[in-house]
Amino acid sequence: MSAERATNQPSVVREGAVTHVLLWTGFPLLGAAAGWVLSLVPGWLGLLPGWAAALPLLPGPEQIDALAGLTGPVLTTALVVAGVAAGGVLALLSYNDMVAVEVDTEGVRITRPGKRSEFGRDRVAAVFLDGKDLVVLGPDTAELARERTDHGAGRLRAAFEAHGYRWCDADPHRDAFQRWVDGMPGLEQHAQAVLRARRTALEAKDTDDGAELRAELARLGVVVREEGHRQYWRPVPRGGAQDG
Repeated sequence: MSAERATNQPSVVREGAVTHVLLWTGFPLLGAAAGWVLSLVPGWLGLLPGWAAALPLLPGPEQIDALAGLTGPVLTTALVVAGVAAGGVLALLSYNDMVAVEVDTEGVRITRPGKRSEFGRDRVAAVFLDGKDLVVLGPDTAELARERTDHGAGRLRAAFEAHGYRWCDADPHRDAFQRWVDGMPGLEQHAQAVLRARRTALEAKDTDDGAELRAELARLGVVVREEGHRQYWRPVPRGGAQDG
């Protein structure tokens, strides 16, 4: 197969089979081991965190109270089974954080459970990793997408460069950001209010609200990033300024 034909094939970056095997063996085995150890500890019921009873597929408060009356091999078996179930729940929840990235000459598709973003080739000006966030920039320097991923920079870079996309080792507009201070000039009141709300979300570690408020700022022509609870912003140039 020629190099030209090879680059016409989509490049897909996703978790491999090894990851799935590790999830569905590692978590249940760790849960089983935790259940066995717990059964050997006197007063084990008091060691359970309050949120454990709220996990799906696991015993509720009444069942946990019933377990407290068990002893010996019956208790050990019950706790090991509960641990395996807990491991299975954690493995299943891990899929919510899995992101698949598909790249070809037509465009870019980023998929996670319940969400899919797609951008045509002419809409993608640059791509880079910001920490663990995959960021796609448009020709006007606005962020088209920002998705948390555990994929390595090498795999992602190879996928994008194979189809002629511009991959950057860092944000090409990092120097344009300035730290946000409440009431500072250069921002309209609506954007100031959204940044205040987002500061509260960051302090509360509410990632969903933070992402929603980021999208609202994008609609206002403001790109935002954070370091801890500190927010930094830059405007999207009016008139479609090209990526520098």
